Formats: sequence, C-alpha cells, structure tokens
Amino acid sequence: MKSINKRHIGLLGLLLLMSCQGKQEPYKTSYQVYGKLMEIMQQNKLQARVKLSDLTFDANSYGLGAMEGLKGEILISGGKVITSIANPDSILMESSNDVSAALLVTTEVAEWNTLNMNSSETMKGLEALIESKASEFNLDTNDVIPFKIEASPKQLNWHIINASLATEQNHQAYKESGKTGVLENESVEIIGFFSKNHQGVFTHHGSFLHLHFISANGELMGHVDDLELSGNWKLELPKAEKP
Repeated sequence: MKSINKRHIGLLGLLLLMSCQGKQEPYKTSYQVYGKLMEIMQQNKLQARVKLSDLTFDANSYGLGAMEGLKGEILISGGKVITSIANPDSILMESSNDVSAALLVTTEVAEWNTLNMNSSETMKGLEALIESKASEFNLDTNDVIPFKIEASPKQLNWHIINASLATEQNHQAYKESGKTGVLENESVEIIGFFSKNHQGVFTHHGSFLHLHFISANGELMGHVDDLELSGNWKLELPKAEKP
C-alpha cells in the first residue's frame, strides 16, 4: 500500500513539473517612451524630449507622438517617419526624421499576428477586444501592446494639434487651433498602443489607447479622437517571440 502511494505521489509530482515547464510567461513587447502627457497638459512642458534623428529606425519600427512645441503630429510605420503640421489654410505632410518630439512612443515588432475581423467596435470596445486577443496570443496585457489596424471606419474623428496658433494654453485650445475633421468609410492604416498603466503618460486619463492614422493615399495623418469600426477590417498584434 505504501509503495502505491509513493508511486502516485511521484506521478503527481512529475505531472506538476511538466505543467509548470509547459506554461510560458506572457510575452512583453519592447517599447520606449519619451515625455509625459501629464507634464504637457498640466505643466505646459512642450519642449523636445528626443530628436528622432538620434534614434535608429528600421522596417520593424513603429511609433507615434507629438512634435516639439505641439506644432504637429508624428507617425512611424515600418521605419518611415511621417509628420503632419496644420497651417491656417493647409496641412503640411512630410517624411523626415529631422524633427524633435515633445512626446513619443516607439516599438520594434518583427512579426505580426493578423486577425480578419467582422465586427462593429467603438474605442471602448476596441480596448476590450485588444486585451482579449492579446491574452490569446500570450501577450502581457499588463504591459504595453502595440497594434495595427487596416480598415475603412464608419467614422473616424481626428485632429492635428498646433499649439503655436493657440490663444490659450490648454489642450483643447491646442486642438482647436490646429485642424479637426471626420472621415467616413475611407481606407486608413492605424498605428496604436494599448496600456492599462500609462494613463497620463501616453494615454489620456480614462483611456487605455493612443492611436494615430494615415489615409491610404498618404495625404492625411493625425491623431484619432474617436472611432467606429464596422464590417470587415484587420487587427494586427505582435507575434510572441519563442523563448
């Protein structure tokens, strides 16, 4: 009887060991953050936090942010730096890393998991969806998760900030002094970052998302204020690297 119990205990221990060995820790993506939204909003610190020319980008580089002085928006997609500046009567789009950022979030993603979606999602719904799908792919949902979206949103509300034209020193005035608009059913690429722990750093309070978009024709890029997805669209999440 004693030998049977010992065998059972030994087998149980082996199964527990195999279970522990088979379980992988959630994958954390690499990222860098320069500047903080709370310092921009509350302390009006608009100075440069990093020169993009001092950073190295390649085909795996993605990011978003705001230019020094909040005079425009920044998007990095596949290593290409794109800026947009809202002038009183036009929007200036350029592709150059010869700019500085008051706020910048960057990441390196070598491979993506592509999900073909057919659903309607708001910004809040997108938060929940990203967290759920990231967990399925063994990504650490308590850390920063970059993502990409290809879609023709039912509605996309956007702005391009320009503090240099503002008559008051607050975020709403900075937005209103730039350009705002709404896209409907237009094809865009969206680069975004999800985090439950960076409110006031690179997401606004009450939100886990920061998103920038660029139109399919490359003629418009800006910050996504609100979003309504519907129909067929693609969500891409980082592919966890094998240990």
